[in-house]
Amino acid sequence: MESSVFADKSIQPDNERLSEVLGENRKFWEAIKQHIKEKHGNTNEEWKFYSTKYGWTLKTLLKKRNLFFFTPLT
Repeated sequence: MESSVFADKSIQPDNERLSEVLGENRKFWEAIKQHIKEKHGNTNEEWKFYSTKYGWTLKTLLKKRNLFFFTPLT
């Protein structure tokens, strides 16, 4: 299994780091988020560190319900 690009617990991902990692593929990441927004309205996002195996994952919620998780992999 591939591992998360963001494996260091002490460094929380941000937009700049995400752009560096995804490069031109960032447009797909944003397209998915835009589609969700159009279909379901505004969502909340929070980066969570679950373990060294999975690293940082962007958790997306609609109100208090989990919609999905984004994990950039190597």
